Amino acid sequence: MREMTVIRVMVRHLLISPFLTLAFAFPALAGQLEEAHACVQKADRLARLACFDRVFGTPLLAPSAMTIPRSNQPERWRQAFAQASQDDTAVYRDTGRAAGLLVTVPALGAKPPRPLLVLQCQNNITELSVMLPQALDAERVRVVVGTQGAASWRVRDGGYVVSGGRGLPAIRTVKTMLSEPDVRFNAQQSELDGLVFDLTGFSDAIRPVRSACGW
Repeated sequence: MREMTVIRVMVRHLLISPFLTLAFAFPALAGQLEEAHACVQKADRLARLACFDRVFGTPLLAPSAMTIPRSNQPERWRQAFAQASQDDTAVYRDTGRAAGLLVTVPALGAKPPRPLLVLQCQNNITELSVMLPQALDAERVRVVVGTQGAASWRVRDGGYVVSGGRGLPAIRTVKTMLSEPDVRFNAQQSELDGLVFDLTGFSDAIRPVRSACGW
């Protein structure tokens, strides 16, 4: 639907001039058409739409189910989703005072915005969590991580962060995960149940986190 809107906007812009050749008489319009052509070359759909929005000033559509409200999330949640990879790889970033050191891994097969497996080191404290695009209405959840036994994870930050613990509990869980190619979550809550995270490159990505937090 949004791509059709963008196409209509493009056609409207082209029809403003009686002749397409007039575009070459006006450098601004010619430049705009050239930028639009560059947008077409982008393979990623979201990047392509964002490019058209920038070139033609397309008004944003009404919020959809994929839109994340930007009001109640904690800063570390914002930082994690800002750096999350568009593919399935682990991404490391030093956010400074905002959220410390973060490593994020997006859930496989989930529709964007995807839940994130997040390892954080801030103020010399390690925390492992799953950050959700929508708030979870619970205080604690029973979670089975990979081949480990069931554990109680705490829901923090208004329901957007499901924490597997801080300090030694988090470190023990991560060390167990490092020998696996991926990790699967099982839980009664549908928001968590069945989530799978690809751990390829995870061990390398978390090295700065381990060094900073001393493990």
